[in-house]
Amino acid sequence: GDSALDWSIFLADVAAEVTLVHRRNEFRGALDSVEKVQQLKNAGKINLVTPAEIVGLKGGDTLTAVEIKKTGEEENIVLEVDNFIALFGLSPKLGPIADWGLEIERNAIKVNNALDYQTNIPGIYAIGDVNTYPGKLKLILCGFHEATLMCQSAYQKIYPDKKYVMKYTTVGGVSGFDGTKKAAPKAV
Repeated sequence: GDSALDWSIFLADVAAEVTLVHRRNEFRGALDSVEKVQQLKNAGKINLVTPAEIVGLKGGDTLTAVEIKKTGEEENIVLEVDNFIALFGLSPKLGPIADWGLEIERNAIKVNNALDYQTNIPGIYAIGDVNTYPGKLKLILCGFHEATLMCQSAYQKIYPDKKYVMKYTTVGGVSGFDGTKKAAPKAV
């Protein structure tokens, strides 16, 4: 909801044309953002296609179009595009994972949050919005925390004879995509 609205609002002043495709006629985003998108639509700065979903991507080496299935219509719409931003919202669906024998509560996978976010099946972890445990907060910050602990546990399962050494990026710096080391200056 919010991310799609925010991107559309921003791009309305930057791009030659913006089309927002959403699966429902209603948005669950902030009321101010919903109203702003409606104003931009009324002003002809945003094309709104609802209720609909992207069902295909077209092109060879680069994306040239998206295929849109509008609810209740037989023919799909093929929209030529220069760029495409996919945003999936906050409604996780378990899909085939629901049949793995995992312990599920209120459409979320129960995990051991006291240790490493493993499920009832050893070696299978669930992190982020798809898991549940007492006191669970569905915040991205919590997902990053869960991922950190899960990765440490998975490392130990994969390499039981190796010691995992925690390194802090603020102390040793990080390697850039070009392979160079990035570190803060040591001077005070």
